[in-house]
Amino acid sequence: MDWVLRRLADRLGVEPARAGELITPHLRFEQPWKQVATVAVLLGAAALIIWLYRREGSAPMWYKMTLATIRIILVALAVFMLSEAVLSVERTGLPYFVVMLDDSASAGIADQYADPKTATALQVLARGAGKSEVTRLAVAQGWLAQDRGRLLRDLQKNHKIKPYLVASTARALDEIDTPEKVDAVLKQLLAAEPTGTQSRLGDGVANVLTALQGVPPTAILLLTDGQTTDGEPLAKVAEAAGRKGVPIFTLGLGDPEPARDLELSDLQVDEVVFVDDLVPFQARLNSRGFAGQQVKVSLKEKGPGGAIKEIATIPVQAPPDGEPKRVEISHRPTEVGEITYILEVEPRERELQKENNRIERTIQVRKERLKVLLVEGQPRFEFRYLKNFLERDETVDLGVVLQSADPEYSEQDRSALSNFPAAKEGKDGLYSYDVIVFGDADPGFFSATQLANVRDFVVEKGGGLLFVAGEDFNPLSYKGTPLETLLPIQLADARNPAAVGNAIAPFRPTLTVEGRTHPIFRFGEDEATSARVWESLPMLFWILEAPRKQPAAFVLAEHPTLKGADGPLPVLLYQFVGAGKTMFSAVDDTWRWRMRVGDRYFGRFWLQSLRFLARSKLAGQKQAELMTDRRRYQRGQPVQVRVRFPNPGLAPTTGEVAVEVDRKGQAPRRLTLKASPTARNMFEGALPQASEGEYEVRLLPPPVLEGGLPRWMFRVDPPAGEFEHVPMNEPELIRAAKASGGRFYTPTTAATLYKDLPKPQKVPLDTDPPIALWNTWPMLGLFVGLLTTEWALRKRKQMV
Repeated sequence: MDWVLRRLADRLGVEPARAGELITPHLRFEQPWKQVATVAVLLGAAALIIWLYRREGSAPMWYKMTLATIRIILVALAVFMLSEAVLSVERTGLPYFVVMLDDSASAGIADQYADPKTATALQVLARGAGKSEVTRLAVAQGWLAQDRGRLLRDLQKNHKIKPYLVASTARALDEIDTPEKVDAVLKQLLAAEPTGTQSRLGDGVANVLTALQGVPPTAILLLTDGQTTDGEPLAKVAEAAGRKGVPIFTLGLGDPEPARDLELSDLQVDEVVFVDDLVPFQARLNSRGFAGQQVKVSLKEKGPGGAIKEIATIPVQAPPDGEPKRVEISHRPTEVGEITYILEVEPRERELQKENNRIERTIQVRKERLKVLLVEGQPRFEFRYLKNFLERDETVDLGVVLQSADPEYSEQDRSALSNFPAAKEGKDGLYSYDVIVFGDADPGFFSATQLANVRDFVVEKGGGLLFVAGEDFNPLSYKGTPLETLLPIQLADARNPAAVGNAIAPFRPTLTVEGRTHPIFRFGEDEATSARVWESLPMLFWILEAPRKQPAAFVLAEHPTLKGADGPLPVLLYQFVGAGKTMFSAVDDTWRWRMRVGDRYFGRFWLQSLRFLARSKLAGQKQAELMTDRRRYQRGQPVQVRVRFPNPGLAPTTGEVAVEVDRKGQAPRRLTLKASPTARNMFEGALPQASEGEYEVRLLPPPVLEGGLPRWMFRVDPPAGEFEHVPMNEPELIRAAKASGGRFYTPTTAATLYKDLPKPQKVPLDTDPPIALWNTWPMLGLFVGLLTTEWALRKRKQMV
């Protein structure tokens, strides 16, 4: 019957079905009879006609039945015309099927799978798409392209396919409504690149549902890693899709296991160092997925032509996720000039990205002969051994003032000076020196001007001053002189225990937390080696007791048992004073460290101490340093801002400083930094939710510093979380599929996906105007023709 009606529709000139459409012709009666009445009339008429013809004439029975059949057809035609029969043509369209492909930046991740079978299978899919790298997008493209796009071709038989790329928004590609369009659209899908700046999966699905609101699709196939960085969550939108009867079938891309990554950040190293200085390179090691594993951190030097030379390597235990660990490698540069160093953590298998495994930093290495002025009262052991060592060292230009020496001493000793420098400036003036070492010198030998010049040498010129305690003058005799304000200790309660007859037991000083990491105590190439050397050094036998230190002083070594007002008695401590630094040694027998090893540790300690004190003057150290832990951020990452005052004396005593964060097109933001609990000269704070753009950070007064306040530049890039959470979000994809009535698959488990899809439902479009059949000339001709035929046949048998 359908075939007859279709042929009839063609003969009547009905417009053929367009692409993606189906026409369904059927009969309709404008004046329909009741079904019972119609059946009764037809059956009654048929019975009556057959009964009459059986009784009429002498013609053969088959002849009579032929005439009866014609008469019955005439009755049926009469009923057909009286009911006003028309041909009605309904048009239906193919339902939509939506395919959404995630092309956000995270789709460019090449996951490292633990299962070799999975890795091989996905590699085959990526190669099938013509991709050399097995990224998430390449796997999805290969899955769609397998068997010449068989899935798309099968879907097109019963659907109109609406393909989309989804990242920040959902962007429609060409619609597939004929088999010929499959290849063209597949080419568009294969050309997609992972360049989307955000993953707004929920918003993308919602936009598609809105666009197809009048004609809900059969289903949505979403190929993604499931990570949404902004907008509505995918599972929430999936619930709305389920209420509309649109199931979402999710195909998960990527590895659901936690991301594995090693990252070095926040490298701290002096910008200017000196030849043979022990230069510590300190950085933070962040680990994801490698907690407890041993990794290798290396320091490398970039030579001419880009050649890389490894300098040192240390093993480090990777910290737990989210708990950065401090790592340090020390190096003594031997050549001058600008040298680029690389701190690198060795890449590991299945690591997410390897670009963040290394940090480069260019520092300036200078070679300066330290000009040291050694001032002493009597030629005690500490003076003799220190003088002899410094005279032999090629990096030191030594001048010596020995107060107890004969007038001829300066002529007999090449290092000796006849008098303490009286002038500040000039070739032999006090300011020509980098460090002054005051031994047990009598301040009565100096004029008030000379002592004032020493103070100005430290405060204004940035020079270093080292006090070495003695039993006669230093430091107790300096009370009331300009030198008292330079001492890191307070003289009020200081005393020489031997002067009052107290016995001093041998002791080995204990290093403080800062002392263990300070370069002057680096006797080996790393902290552990230095600690072992320190524990093996000979004990000391004398100490000047100074129970109180200056508030801004840093203690590096302290007595193991004796206590003062501020804790253990300090043995070695320093402080910043103005532009320079001063240090105080409460012992006078470090020469004992030469026992059986010569100057190996004694000389290293003194040379490193002198270089530390001289650094401010030689390097022109900044009064304040402003920095962030990185130069580039992803949107949403907190920006850690730090201000460090190399001279703690310049740090605000309020416990906080303020910075101004400025971005073009926005009003400046004020950020308050709080003092670090571990370092009084360090202030830290975080800037949350910084939008994309270039930023400048400025330190706000107070303080007031010479040379202006420091500034720092950093940049925030989109997207916020494209690489913040990178594992495939399998739970979210499963929730979205379940909430909408769909299913979750992966590229290796999607063999049954096509069979699992719901059956398509035709979409009604419109109905053509009805074509009348009852009052047409062909119908009238058929009726008259049958009536004439019956009359002729009756006449032939003389039944008329």
